[in-house]
Amino acid sequence: MADRTYLRFLLCGAIAAAGATTTAAASADTLRGLVGHRAVYEMTLADRSDRAEVVDVSGRLVYEFSGTVCDGFSSRFRLVTRLTNTDGRARVTDMRTSSFEDTRNRSFDFVNQNLVDGRTVEDTKGVARHEGEGTRVTVAGAAGAPLDLPATVRFPTEHMVDLIEAAKAGRSVAEIDLFDGSDGGHKVFRTTVVIGREQTGPDDTSDEPAVARSALAGGKRRWPVEISYFDRSKAEGDALPDYQLGFLVYETGLSRRLRLRYGDFAIAGRLSGLEPIAAGECR
Repeated sequence: MADRTYLRFLLCGAIAAAGATTTAAASADTLRGLVGHRAVYEMTLADRSDRAEVVDVSGRLVYEFSGTVCDGFSSRFRLVTRLTNTDGRARVTDMRTSSFEDTRNRSFDFVNQNLVDGRTVEDTKGVARHEGEGTRVTVAGAAGAPLDLPATVRFPTEHMVDLIEAAKAGRSVAEIDLFDGSDGGHKVFRTTVVIGREQTGPDDTSDEPAVARSALAGGKRRWPVEISYFDRSKAEGDALPDYQLGFLVYETGLSRRLRLRYGDFAIAGRLSGLEPIAAGECR
């Protein structure tokens, strides 16, 4: 679990229908519908094949999302996981991210930290901006020129909006490039997304009772989503994704029933705590 992209994606889902456009009014409406919240997920081993080196997973993910269309949106998460392999050795990974996305000025500030067994393996701070016909990424302290990406690359909150709007429109498959500051601020993923049929009415939350106690999800529209991630730097003919992610997303931006598959094993995330974060006045 060296990559944090799946985390931000599962919490700020990301797709756009190929060839489709989104109106500014629709984007604004969807942004206003997002609800600030603090969610806690318990991470465990879901399944494994006989070939898998990982035999046990335990950990916790804490995620916070807040903001308004006027002021921008902030997110923070911390994931601590312990993976045990077949010879009994364990590795503890501690991933921390904070970011701010100004959806009006189309900019994205990010800070990513990653520790393995207490040793820092990544500490990145940067900013990305949509500028004219492209997207420019500048990483603090990095040598060389800024990284230039296509204008079509999406930031996390932009992805969240695209996901919810595509789901509402009844779209089922999409592909898009995602930038979230991973891998030292230089990695872009090509994603293939499949959206399931819309669910409404009573929601089965027996396995995640924290949802039943909250108004953030109750009675809201929701969709099952499956996403495959491909490293954009590799040839498009590469058949296997780096990993796959499944979750249930609500129109408020909440995600639950997480499942991350890394080839021979899969990790589940059960929502164990959920509370709202009040938004300020949008003037």
